[in-house]
Amino acid sequence: MISQAPRDPWRIIWRVVTGDGLPVILLLGLAAGLTLTAWLPQMPPGDPIAYAQWLSGAQARFGEAAATMRALGLFTITRSLAFRALLALLSGCLLLRLIESGERLRQGRKMFKPAGDWRALADASLADVLDDLQSRRYRVLSAPPLFQVDRWPWAELFPLLAHSGALLLLLGLLITHLWGWRVEGLIVQSGERVTLPDAAGWVALSKDASRVTHSPGIVTYVEQRGPGAQVSAADADGHPLSLQQAFEADPVTQLKLALAEDQYLAIPEVQLIVRLAPQSDSSVLVQVYRSPPGRLAVETVMEGDTELIVDDVTLESIAAPYAQLTATFNPGLWPTATGLVFLMVGLLGSVVWPARRFWLREEAGGARGAGNLPSALVREEG
Repeated sequence: MISQAPRDPWRIIWRVVTGDGLPVILLLGLAAGLTLTAWLPQMPPGDPIAYAQWLSGAQARFGEAAATMRALGLFTITRSLAFRALLALLSGCLLLRLIESGERLRQGRKMFKPAGDWRALADASLADVLDDLQSRRYRVLSAPPLFQVDRWPWAELFPLLAHSGALLLLLGLLITHLWGWRVEGLIVQSGERVTLPDAAGWVALSKDASRVTHSPGIVTYVEQRGPGAQVSAADADGHPLSLQQAFEADPVTQLKLALAEDQYLAIPEVQLIVRLAPQSDSSVLVQVYRSPPGRLAVETVMEGDTELIVDDVTLESIAAPYAQLTATFNPGLWPTATGLVFLMVGLLGSVVWPARRFWLREEAGGARGAGNLPSALVREEG
């Protein structure tokens, strides 16, 4: 009885991790996780205001099931251990496949032993077949009477490029995750320069509110634009009056207000309350109330700069439109972009120029071939 040689477990593991099945399974798992994040609202990290808004929305949408879904980690999918483990396994698989692709590229310089059954070629001389293959950019190595035909180096270089691109893409995403940041809902008014949290940079809006500038390395997106006003008040003698937006706020002589929603301010010295309400046509409704008794004194609609007189008080409003921005810092942008280009070129190249290797030789009965022969070369069996 012939005993079988024991299988090498390391070789089996190598074949699994460098094969196509495991990366496909990992990619499907990651795709499923990302698809869920598009449907389920993910819990924002760090910002208590954003967290409160998210919690209110999640409870309103899912009701009592929200607590169970949160315990299962469905609101923190991309930060979960399982998702990160899938990314780590995919990175490991890509690294091993990159090593294997590099080894194939290196070994492809030499001739290999013929593999597969020898089959008769279609009626054509071997010399004509070789000339035709070389005209189609096949490489031909000869060790008479044997000829090896393949697509080295491009057929091996494109997979190497695809695996390198995928790793660069993941590296860029990791760099951005570790050192990047994103600030949403940042309101900047015309002519204003705002320092970002933790002194990470600055964002400014031009005086006409048409152009956003920022510190180097930051990318900004305009979420929405709207009206705003710089408000001041003076008495009959022209002396400035103090303004307050809240009881505990320090009095100031000028207030800059972004009218994303209704805004209120008080003029305590003359007991007036001012309401500024943005309208759908970009105008602003101004209402001035006496306090007490809370009776409406003046109501008007303003566009642009406006001056309003109420009981010998001159209320001046200068247009100061605002922009609501999202500011991001993406230190992994260039590795991500480069990796994406490499990945696309590698995948397209592998489709257009797939790996193929076969062998040809001349025999007494005519030319024969073995390996991954093009169908046009093989003689049809009658």
